[in-house]
Amino acid sequence: MSKGEVRSIVVTGYGTNCETEMAHGCRLGGAETVDIVHMSELLNGKRRLDDYHFLNLPGGFLDGDDLGSAKAAANRIRYASVAGNGERFYDQILRFIQAGKLILGVCNGFQLMVKLGLLPNLEGKKEPEQEATLTSNDSGRFEDRWVYLKVNPNSRCVFTKGIKGVYLPVRHGEGKFIPRDERVQKELKEKELIYPSVYG
Repeated sequence: MSKGEVRSIVVTGYGTNCETEMAHGCRLGGAETVDIVHMSELLNGKRRLDDYHFLNLPGGFLDGDDLGSAKAAANRIRYASVAGNGERFYDQILRFIQAGKLILGVCNGFQLMVKLGLLPNLEGKKEPEQEATLTSNDSGRFEDRWVYLKVNPNSRCVFTKGIKGVYLPVRHGEGKFIPRDERVQKELKEKELIYPSVYG
């Protein structure tokens, strides 16, 4: 790998979709290498996250969302061992984060990060616990439309830096973000990890 080369991985499989579009977005963003990799290749040790700088988790319907949005996939990642070395795949993800590398989760990918405890991980634990969940929309139906979103100008998010707002599609049946308790909700607001108008 040459100095300055950005290697991106887009994980697919078990019901994800839009991995081709996500890979294209990585190329538009300047990544020199973009690999679409099936989750089974990571679990059998043929590919390793250590070889990449930018992990992308696309949307879809992981495992059919049978246990709720991305919960089955979160359990697989948390407990599955990588063939050949006995290391959990989750350990690779935690090492990826500790190395300061970037992860982008879109739709089901975001839900997966929440169910794994990677978000919000307010205390920065090396082995984070789930502090929030996503549940059925208040509307009681699958939402599929374009929306305008404000961006918190004080957010530390590298993906929204310098952006005032975005117009993008939402497509989800379980998009309602629920913090575990009042402490988590308060800390999300205090650390400006959510827009101030959210949750009062």
